[in-house]
Amino acid sequence: MKNNPLDSLPHSYPFRFLDKIIELSDKRGVAIKNVTMNEEFFQGHFKENPIMPGVLIIETMAQLAGLIMNCGKEENKIAYLAQVKNIKFKRPVIPGDQLKISAEIGQDFGSLASFSVAVHIDNNVAAEGELVMAVSKGT
Repeated sequence: MKNNPLDSLPHSYPFRFLDKIIELSDKRGVAIKNVTMNEEFFQGHFKENPIMPGVLIIETMAQLAGLIMNCGKEENKIAYLAQVKNIKFKRPVIPGDQLKISAEIGQDFGSLASFSVAVHIDNNVAAEGELVMAVSKGT
């Protein structure tokens, strides 16, 4: 793995949604995303009442889960979102929010793993649920 774990993500601007890794192991991770008005998706979602799309919140959690799947591995593989289970959105994410994203492996089958995921804003749950990730050899 590279010195900065974010460098091992296959995503780049404008589709990288993690700004900083706080904790990362092969079982659990915590990351930060600072949501600013400069995010491109706010131009159309919604211009009078900007909120971060739920699918992008899920993508943010999936990016962290993918880093966990590759943590400690010599060869990075691309982690794909395989299933979204029971995700609940508790409050909208708006410009100025700082997201604290957490993901923890529930079941690990090597190339497939389930994760308990959550996004907190000021210690309040904004979204939570379960994701299933699958890995494939990168190109």
